[in-house]
Amino acid sequence: MLSLTKYIPYPSVPHAGGQYVLAHDRALRGVANVTNLAPNIPLNREALPLVADGPPAALLDGAPLDGMALKLWRLESVLAGSSIYWPVRRLFAGDRAPWKQFAEADAIEFQWSEMIALAPAVRRRLPNIPLIGIGHDIVTQRLDRQAAGAGSALRRALLRFAAARSRKREAASFAALDLLIVLSEKDADLARSLAPALRVEVVPPGLSPNDPLPRAPHADEPIVLFTGAMNRPENSDAAIWFIDEIWPRVHEAVPKARFVIAGAKPSDTLAAKVASSPRASLTGFVDSLEPYYAEASVFVAPLRSGAGVKFKTIDAMLRGVPTVATSVGAEGIDAPELFAGLSDQSAELADAVIASLKSPDEELTRKAQEWAESVYGVDAFEQRIRELYADVIDTK
Repeated sequence: MLSLTKYIPYPSVPHAGGQYVLAHDRALRGVANVTNLAPNIPLNREALPLVADGPPAALLDGAPLDGMALKLWRLESVLAGSSIYWPVRRLFAGDRAPWKQFAEADAIEFQWSEMIALAPAVRRRLPNIPLIGIGHDIVTQRLDRQAAGAGSALRRALLRFAAARSRKREAASFAALDLLIVLSEKDADLARSLAPALRVEVVPPGLSPNDPLPRAPHADEPIVLFTGAMNRPENSDAAIWFIDEIWPRVHEAVPKARFVIAGAKPSDTLAAKVASSPRASLTGFVDSLEPYYAEASVFVAPLRSGAGVKFKTIDAMLRGVPTVATSVGAEGIDAPELFAGLSDQSAELADAVIASLKSPDEELTRKAQEWAESVYGVDAFEQRIRELYADVIDTK
């Protein structure tokens, strides 16, 4: 099987989407020989030597995409309906794509909606090979939300234009698939509204930690934790909003508490904001988040934009950390009663964090952990992925 993926996965990949692809590849191990093919961008060139015992990976042919040119292609990608970069699309529009390798595959999958943009071209060239898409999120919804929260009229207009383009593109891309796998019922409804004839299946991601550390929260200096790839705008925005609107109230009520942001590639703006905030810190890239989950007294997911299930929120629940979130931070998790706090109001979020720091509800946290394990267990995820792939290949 060939997997066209936006990013090559490796054991210490710092973003949740990459961790999902790792779990997905493990699910197919033993039943399929998978090769990951990805755009020739710096992140993927850096990832190649880090691939351990997982599926082999390679870069798609074509000139490396770097520097200012890559920034321009990213902008063009958004304006083209959040399709993958134009040089990659051009590759698949002609004879330079690895068509012989594709023709020998029993199935071809596309990881991320942006890569699913290639499905119509592959379908035209290879009409009889099963095509399976993995919708990490529905990009149209992400852009709609960014437009709703845009500060200026110009930015709002541009984002609405991009959302309209994405809606048209995702409808055409999804329609070329034999199967689209999404991570929540909400995303399934969105996908069906875009491509009514498409087969859509919901498979909650398998996120159970392999070897979590025992819980050891700091009693004297309790930690409020937020994790994520900080170069993603929605994560950076969430951290800045928390520092500006929520952290002062928490710090006043619990002066010894610390706010820790664990994630790679923070922006200069976020770094400056953290540096000027009392008892707040940035880790930058870390090899493992396990020590941070183990020491945290509360996990926060103060996201205001983005789309799809938030793996970071589930990760915290699976590790038994009381979790406070916004509605976006809790999206796709159909158990609102299991959060230590759930609100889009800064004062209410602050009060929930304070309450968890001062008097955590251990019974609620235990129930949340048990629920997360029952829904997001690895065994159920792997079995379901294998069943769906076997069914699509046999049917085709």
